[in-house]
Amino acid sequence: MFRPFRNPGQNAAPLGPAQLQAMNQANQLVASGQPILAAPIFAQLASNLESSNHPRRAANLHAQAAHAFADGQDEQEALVQARRALSLFIQYQMVNRTPVFYANITRKFTNKGMKNSAEALAKEFGPAVGGMPMPAPAAATRGSLPTSCPKCGAPLRASEANWIDKNTAECEYCGASIRAS
Repeated sequence: MFRPFRNPGQNAAPLGPAQLQAMNQANQLVASGQPILAAPIFAQLASNLESSNHPRRAANLHAQAAHAFADGQDEQEALVQARRALSLFIQYQMVNRTPVFYANITRKFTNKGMKNSAEALAKEFGPAVGGMPMPAPAAATRGSLPTSCPKCGAPLRASEANWIDKNTAECEYCGASIRAS
């Protein structure tokens, strides 16, 4: 019998109060222009979720950590987090998220003068990501999502969301169900 790939994050336990508080704190730091202070919080949350068997959420948090470290000019940590995010995205077949993150982080590395890191990612992950299609825009029949999760403050994108039905998406970071308007 054929079984389709199941999202391991689906129906996963929601984040605990301490994790939600840390996530909110990190998102507020980014919003206030202090990404270098948010980056280690995202990285720690990612490590905790990865070790507690929430790899999809961990992958997204590693990606946020990579962006925050890059924005804070910590090239070495940004590259470590980007590699971990891409490895998990590929391993867990997150085919919509992988090429978007890859394109965004390599562009950010290049724009921030981190060309060696951009080239390293291209060499390591370019062949694997190159065969993945860029996701199509969100279906017009779906409502629009808020720009951030009302529960944890993480960014939301309709084109990358895990849609539960045509009116509800799941936050990739905390697992909250979000109604589209």
